[in-house]
Amino acid sequence: MQLVKGQVVSLRIHDIAFGGEGVGRLDDFVVFVPFVLVAELVEAEITEVKKSFARAKLVRVIEAAAERVTPACPHFAACGGCQYQHVAYATQLAIKHKQIADLFERIGGLKRELVAPVIPCPAPYGYRNRIMIRSQWNKPEQKLNIGFVRWDCGLVEDISECKIAEPALNEQIRHVRAHPPP
Repeated sequence: MQLVKGQVVSLRIHDIAFGGEGVGRLDDFVVFVPFVLVAELVEAEITEVKKSFARAKLVRVIEAAAERVTPACPHFAACGGCQYQHVAYATQLAIKHKQIADLFERIGGLKRELVAPVIPCPAPYGYRNRIMIRSQWNKPEQKLNIGFVRWDCGLVEDISECKIAEPALNEQIRHVRAHPPP
């Protein structure tokens, strides 16, 4: 199958790669799609085609996995800061454990069983104590965007708050928004 940019395809997701992209296959050709889960059937638009793989953006989920949840953040899938908010927390931990075990096995030759389970965070939201906020003038809307660089382009996604950041950091975002730099 010859893939071209802009083509919409149906894919069954077989794995989650390091970084959070789902791995689907079309006739043994790998297609990476963000914001999906293992076993999901999705419709995706091809955005980039390389010699041995392609990248796509999620168009819609045809068959959702039971572990899919509604993200807590209204900016999820745009701001580029989170890859797993659409995944139930216990499943996030399992995905991360699998990724680390895969690395230790492939690179270090160690048995997967040696990798201990991921220790859950007591608070899956409001825990991050360091974030990198950017600002960018939004010429069409004539306003300053304050937020994170989008995952799909170099523009800044304007955010009201970051759900994973500590409350003090969100207070700083509100302060900068109320008193923007010159």
